[in-house]
Amino acid sequence: MRQKKTAVPSQRAHERSRALRFLPAHPLLSGFTVAVGVLLAIALAATIAGISTVLISIFLGLFLALGLDPAVRALERRGLTRPVGVTIVAVLFLGIVAIVVFLVVPATVRQISAAVNAAPQTIAAMQQADWYLNLERNLGVDLEAVIADALQSIASLSSFLAISGGVLRVGFGVIGAVSSFMMVVVLTLYFVSSLQSIKNALAALVPFYRRDRFSHLLDEITRSVGGVVAGAITLSSLNAVVVLVLQLALGSSAPVVLALAAFFITLVPMIGSVLFLVIGSIATLFVSPVAAVVFAIAYLAYIQVEAYVITPRVMGRAVAVPGVLVIIGAMIGATLMGLLGALVAIPITASVLIIIRQVWIPRQNSQVTAPED
Repeated sequence: MRQKKTAVPSQRAHERSRALRFLPAHPLLSGFTVAVGVLLAIALAATIAGISTVLISIFLGLFLALGLDPAVRALERRGLTRPVGVTIVAVLFLGIVAIVVFLVVPATVRQISAAVNAAPQTIAAMQQADWYLNLERNLGVDLEAVIADALQSIASLSSFLAISGGVLRVGFGVIGAVSSFMMVVVLTLYFVSSLQSIKNALAALVPFYRRDRFSHLLDEITRSVGGVVAGAITLSSLNAVVVLVLQLALGSSAPVVLALAAFFITLVPMIGSVLFLVIGSIATLFVSPVAAVVFAIAYLAYIQVEAYVITPRVMGRAVAVPGVLVIIGAMIGATLMGLLGALVAIPITASVLIIIRQVWIPRQNSQVTAPED
């Protein structure tokens, strides 16, 4: 009995000593340190938000560089040295940029201007169509008055200033977009030319005994991500060509605009094609309901061919990403960073999958016995 009575105070003293371990020795100093850490974290978040445009340009330049790297590797396999391959790919990339700047952009501006000028006649012709009158009769709503009020509110100067934030802000936005575009082009060329040097510099930060393994893993990640990016750009380019041909055949007033929209939207795998099916069909309604139906059927047929024939051939060498992870990654990326986040979510997901398959799973398989307590 005496042993039990003496054991209780000793147990309480042990628990009290354990509790004292988690209590700070200097509460005031610890609280001040935590407050300073919180302020520094807020300042860092504000700094990152302030330079978000620069960070996005850097990330987009690296994204495009990884997409161009498979072309450089293909030229290397044909016997060319890497500097020569980088030079050829850089010249082709600058040629594409020149085509976009001097041909595609002016055509897009002209078609948008023509669509805006022809909007009153297009809307008037649509309002006289039989399907529009039947829809208005079935809904019991004066759609003509609704459309007139909407156009009047959009065309008013106060609404334009409220939407655009002012002419000055629009001007700064255009200047910022042009400067960001040039920065992305320059960064892409730099990253393509120095990608191997960047990988060697990253490998030098790892301990020597892990350097070979890290270099192999990094090379596999860049190769796989480059394949995903290049494949996505190839599929989106084919998609844009199909949309351009269909819109020209159906007599659309803005085929180049819709083709550009298809290119950027379909960069998001799985979701992008279905989303543009809806957008393109609605846009083709301004031509005629029959044209919208024809476009929807033809584009849906192309989506099936793309999914079962073209995509396996283009993406065959890239890492396989499960469809559910593609959708989840695209949704998370779009929520955090918009369209750019949805685009880069797939390569990031592929990189994480490579790390899990090459590092985590082998490490777990090597543990054949339970750890000792």
